Amino acid sequence: MKETDLGLWSTRSPDEPAKSLASAIVERYNLDPPVNIKALIQGCADLHFEDWPFTGCDALVHDLHLPRPQVFVRSGLPRRREMLTLAHEYGHIKMGWHYGTVGCQAIVGPTEEVSSPTHDVGDQEREATRFASYLLIPDRHILPLINSTDMGLILAGLDRTGVSADAAFMRLRSLLQPGFLFTFQVQAERRVYSSPGTIAPAASGELQLQALRESSAGSGVASVGGRRVEWFRLTDFAAFTRAPGFYSATDLLRSAIAAHESNPNLQQKLLLSINGVVGGSLSAERARRPEQALALLRHKFDGKPEFQEVVNHPNFGLYLRRKVEEWAVKRGLL
Repeated sequence: MKETDLGLWSTRSPDEPAKSLASAIVERYNLDPPVNIKALIQGCADLHFEDWPFTGCDALVHDLHLPRPQVFVRSGLPRRREMLTLAHEYGHIKMGWHYGTVGCQAIVGPTEEVSSPTHDVGDQEREATRFASYLLIPDRHILPLINSTDMGLILAGLDRTGVSADAAFMRLRSLLQPGFLFTFQVQAERRVYSSPGTIAPAASGELQLQALRESSAGSGVASVGGRRVEWFRLTDFAAFTRAPGFYSATDLLRSAIAAHESNPNLQQKLLLSINGVVGGSLSAERARRPEQALALLRHKFDGKPEFQEVVNHPNFGLYLRRKVEEWAVKRGLL
């Protein structure tokens, strides 16, 4: 897989073993989106579509301990929600450590929390949802897309999976470095998804959206999962250049702090705090290139007003570039 010049996106994900199992099934059956999930589930279980009045339950899987479990799905679900529901039930069946009878509610908002009708079912529900996400949006489909600098291309590829907008952005946001925000309307509710670590407005009403359009480094509109989605890139991925001169990162930071704070004790506290933020952000390894790392750090300090006077000093920008340079040299990137 070839990375672009900027290489904006990370591919790290912690969702094991659901990810490993879903990926193995994708490879075994050579699956490409949109995945024929109904055929998959009928190959290992008896599938029934039923009318029932229980709005808090979209599906029920019974007899998980038997060779062919019974899967009951509420009839009349929207197509994309039904797709996620079936993939979720398929996950329960394929994850052999899941047990009993499980009633499931499809994820319809920006949360993975699901009510737990029986003991330990909450953990099974979250795991089945992760499995469904990796099955319906396989790595081999989404990872080549996320190395593109064209968000329109990425979102078009995501839409081809056939999943709902909520399911799509639950998956996509985990692959992006901080600084990306997506929002769309569902009836009276505005839903907002952002990549981990993104400094975003607490609310996104019309006025805030207009401000985002004007201030973001990149933005656009796309159709994903039948929703009109607005996306924003809040970081600027400029080409990386080394800091000039021979001053160390510590010397540059000390000079920026000293211009703002004269008390030696407070100077040291600021130095330790700022170095802690930088070190923690870089050690998370969400960045894969110097351009990414510098944009990540700048975005991180945009959300820390307690350091603003230090951040505004010219030497602080040089400090960040020196820290990124050190980070990149250790990893053989420079």
